Amino acid sequence: MQIPVFTVDAFTNKPFCGNPAAVCLIEDELQDEICQKISSEMNLSETAYIKKLNSKDTFSSASRFGLRWFTPTREVPLCGHATLASAAVLFYIQKNSNSSLTFETLSGELYARLSGDHIVLDFPMHTSTPQDPQEVKELIKVSFGYRNRHLAQ
Repeated sequence: MQIPVFTVDAFTNKPFCGNPAAVCLIEDELQDEICQKISSEMNLSETAYIKKLNSKDTFSSASRFGLRWFTPTREVPLCGHATLASAAVLFYIQKNSNSSLTFETLSGELYARLSGDHIVLDFPMHTSTPQDPQEVKELIKVSFGYRNRHLAQ
């Protein structure tokens, strides 16, 4: 099994700057254990796995892909810089012919599009909800080990 792996420095156009991520192009589903081993070997904050959703698609022509991210120790539900790196591999290295791409992820659909010589990402917006101040105080107490101490009002 051969898996193309790219190391991409996100948020920069200079080598060895920015935020590095590994990007793997996956033809067929990989077991989580294999993804984890590759990510551990890459030893970057995240390794992205781009998978074609249709066997007849190519990385140069498809507009929809599966996308997952692994740290060296676990899978994570979202990673911005590795998403940007993934879009860069598809647009600039694979020469994807679409002006926008959709990634199906654990966090929902994410979108990347070309805008001039830049890539623009569109992430889902999660609205905040008001929290009970007393519950927040109790959570802080527990988090910092202040169960039996008075926390300032």
